[in-house]
Amino acid sequence: MVHYKRAYLLFAAVLAFSAGKLWADNATPVSTPATPSATKSKSAKADSPTVTAMKAAIALADAGKTDEAIAAFEKMGVLKSKNMEAWRLNNEALVYLQEATPVPEKAVPLLEKAVAANDENYIAWNNLGSAYELTDQIENAKDAYQKSIDAAKAADASSAKAEGNLQALQPKLDKLNADKPAEAAGNSPSAAGAK
Repeated sequence: MVHYKRAYLLFAAVLAFSAGKLWADNATPVSTPATPSATKSKSAKADSPTVTAMKAAIALADAGKTDEAIAAFEKMGVLKSKNMEAWRLNNEALVYLQEATPVPEKAVPLLEKAVAANDENYIAWNNLGSAYELTDQIENAKDAYQKSIDAAKAADASSAKAEGNLQALQPKLDKLNADKPAEAAGNSPSAAGAK
C-alpha cells in the first residue's frame, strides 16, 4: 500500500510540475536533476498507459503541436479517477493558454470542469483565475485565485503564485469597483432628471 501511495505522489508531482509550467505565467520551469531514488523507482515500474498518454500529449504541446496535443488529451476520454480527470482537463486547458495567441475562451470551460472534478487542485484554480482574467471576468478571477490560495494552504503547499496573481489583479479590481458607483449614479432617478 505504501508503494502505491509513493507512486501516486510521484505521479502527482510529475503532473504538477508538467501542468504547473504555466501555473498562470509563461515562465519555463527550471529542470532539476533526477535523484537516484526517483530513477530506481521509475526503472522498477513502467508508467501506466494513462500516464504515458498524458506525457505524450504534454510533449506534443511542448513541441508546439497544438492541434495534435488537444486531440491526444481528448482521445484519453473522461478518466475514472476524478483527480486524474482534473489533471487531464487542466493540461488540455494549458494548451489553449500557451498558444502563440492564447484562446482563454476555450480554456475556461475545461478548467471549470477540472476544479469541479477536484476542488482541491490549487493549480487548476490558479489557471482558471488566469483564464478568467484573460477573458475580463475580473470578479471570477479574484474568486478563483482566492480558492487557489485556500486549497494550497489546505494542502500545505505554496500559495505564492496565486497570491502574486491576486495582488497583480488588484488594479483591475480597483478600476472595476471605481466604475460601479459611476455606473450606478448614471442609472439613478436623480441622475436621469439631471440630464
